[in-house]
Formats: sequence, structure tokens, C-alpha cells
Amino acid sequence: MIPGEGLSRRGFVLGSAGLAAGAAHQAVTRPTVGSKPGPWFTANEGAQFPEAPQFRFLQAAEGRYKTADRPWDGMDIKYIVIHDTEATYSDTLNYFHGSSNNIGAATHYVIRSFDGHVTQMVATKDIALHTGNFWYNMHSIGIEHEGYLAHGHRWYTEAQYQSSAKLVRYLADRFNVPLDREHIIGHEEIPAEEATGTIKQHYDPGPFWDWGYYFKLLGAPLYNPCPNRDSDGPEVVAVMPRFADNFHTLTDCNNSCIDLPSQASNVVYLHTSPSDSSSLLSDPALHTAGLPGTSQTWDWSARAVVGQRFVVADRRDGWTAIWFGGHKGWFADPDRKIGLCAAGEVITPRDGRDSIPVWGTAYPEKSAFPAHIVPDDLVPLQYRIQAGQRYVANAIRPSDDYQGSAAHPERRVHVTGDRKLVEISFNHRRAFVDVDDVHYLT
Repeated sequence: MIPGEGLSRRGFVLGSAGLAAGAAHQAVTRPTVGSKPGPWFTANEGAQFPEAPQFRFLQAAEGRYKTADRPWDGMDIKYIVIHDTEATYSDTLNYFHGSSNNIGAATHYVIRSFDGHVTQMVATKDIALHTGNFWYNMHSIGIEHEGYLAHGHRWYTEAQYQSSAKLVRYLADRFNVPLDREHIIGHEEIPAEEATGTIKQHYDPGPFWDWGYYFKLLGAPLYNPCPNRDSDGPEVVAVMPRFADNFHTLTDCNNSCIDLPSQASNVVYLHTSPSDSSSLLSDPALHTAGLPGTSQTWDWSARAVVGQRFVVADRRDGWTAIWFGGHKGWFADPDRKIGLCAAGEVITPRDGRDSIPVWGTAYPEKSAFPAHIVPDDLVPLQYRIQAGQRYVANAIRPSDDYQGSAAHPERRVHVTGDRKLVEISFNHRRAFVDVDDVHYLT
């Protein structure tokens, strides 16, 4: 997503390509454009790709990426991050390619909407500045998809899905990235580095990206069902609404508030109690004074995304509650077909701790850095996990960073530390907790 282009926290600024507000309920029908694509390859990396559409390389401007040598320099690629542009394909290329006083953002790839044409803008060995979180940048490849998230069904075309899936399959095989929802993730799932950045984090590709169809194209399951579960242990569920039956309407409040066309959605909205009339969950980064969440385009406070896993906190009268961002979040689940039993390890605060901090990165302790290298700050997010709350642990992450000295910031060094963190599915986004602050229940 291009910062400041087409999207503000209050809503969208769309051109004539955007759908008119008040349009009819939009079915899940994707336009198919063009003929069968031919072979492609990226000459700069010498890698032969599977069958895919046209491809070219256009170098992003300096300052939009950091030179590295992944994975040979120790920074392994753990994630592939799915974005949308909130701008046209040509404007996105111009923005990433153009100079911006040596600062700015870019992704590794950009995929055009109508035909799936791919432009690579950053070599995969280098670190593209694409997530708003440098630790995740260090360990990921970013793919932009031309489109506007509020009007996903118009922009996320069959050609684009097909092209993107072929690219992801190639990259996952090349860099040993598992094809699952813990490693193929949306930009919207990535936390800020610190509390002040949370409100600025983007929320693409948004509710109307069809993760279920995408994983079908990847040839991988969207989630792993639970084994025979011990009834006394914590219960893990994957949020699994059926996309074609799960319609939502976003509200755009850019100038005056209008309801956008209702579209098939990948999210479940979470309430404060088991009732449709109860308020949506709030988030302290987005809503002051405890105001409730909303269905506005920018408001991810109460959205759980398909494939995300959470721990069941309660059940009542056809509703399921999960631990979500420090609270119980309720969603209607009368037949238990939305929250499906899933595999997963569970963490909770260690005995004797009333609450524990939540982090947005896995940076090392300051003592791990050589004297001439400037460490990134270790600043917790605005959340805390209270005793008794439970969250799904995705993985234990060793801490690392890639920083330079004050005199030569361009001469970066990969630094590893003793600090270890557990990446968890926390709310709409990921988060980290210190391994010493928690114990595992499964």
C-alpha cells in the first residue's frame, strides 16, 4: 500500500474506477482477462519461474530498500506479505521507482489487476521497506496487488489471483516458506514497532481479499484441523467464515459517511457480549475514551480474519468468545461452523504475573550490539496480557536486527541476541511476548 496515496485513516479518495456507493450486493465473480500466460523469469536473479504472465524488473529508488544478502547473511525469509496498492499500477511503479529524498517505501513485486502482469522492483536478497515494521521487513518478501481494498471484488481479478499464486508458490519453494496462514499473511496483520505507530499501520489487502480461493490456488490448506483434542485443555479455533456467504458493508467517512457496496468478506466482527445489538470491540490505538469499534474502512478494531487462530474464552447460546487483544470478543457461531477446531500451541502469562507486556518486534537486547552499532529501541506496544488470558503461539523467534553505526548508517550489520520472543495471534495483528514471561499450556 502506498503511504498517503488514495487512503487516509478516515476513508478513501477514489477515482472514477471506484464503485459507486449504494451499488447492488456484489457477487463473487472475478473478471477473466487475457489468454494463457507464457513462461517468465527474472534475469537479474537468474531464476526460472513457473508458467506465469509477463514479467519485468524496474529498480526501486534508493532509500526504498536496504541492501542485504538474504538468506546467506543470516536473515532468513519467513513470510510472504500480501498488499494492495490503493493506487493504480502505473502510479505505484512511478512512486516506488521515483526518488523521495532518499526515503520511502517499496515492495519486491507489483501485480497489475486486469492481466496479472508482474513488475519486480526490489531483488529478493534485499530488504524492501514495505510493512511499517523493520523486523518483519528483514524477514519477508512483499507483493503489491493493484487495487482498492474497499472495492476488492472489482480489482482483485482472476488473472491477478492466478499470477500472484504462481509467484508465491515459486518464492515459497525457493526460500522454504511454508504455505500456511502463519507465513503467507496480509499487511494488515503486521504490528507496529511501537505504540505510537499502531494507528498508522495499514490494513490491506482488507476484508474482500479471498484467502480461501487464494490458498486453493496455492494448493495448500487454509488451516490445519485439530487432532483428537483433550477436552480439559485449551480449545483453539480458526476463524473460518465461508467467503461466498459472508457479506459485509464497509462505511466510508472521508467527507460524509456512506455505505459502500456489500461484498463477500473474509472477516468476522467481534462483539463485547453475545448479542448482535452489543457494541463492537474497541482498540486503544484507534479509539480514545473506550469508544466502540465500527465498520468504517480504516477500523480493524473488531475484525478477525479468516485463517487466524485464537483460543476459546467462553461459549453461550450459539455464540463463541475468543481472547482478542486483551478482551473477550464474541461472534455468532450457532452451528460451530465459523470457529473451527484447529491445531495450535497455547501460551498464557507465567504464574505470579498479573500482566505481561506485548511487543511489536523481535529486536535483540541492547547489550547484543557492538559499541559502534546503533540499536533499535525496545518499546512495548500499548497492550498488556492479563493473567488467565490465552493466545495461540505461532513460533518462538530468535531476536535479531540489521543496523549501522551513527557515522555510517549504510554499513549495516546483522546482530543476533539472546532474547527470544513468542510470536502470537493477538488481535487483528500479530504480536510478540517474551518467552520468559509465559508458559505453554499445550
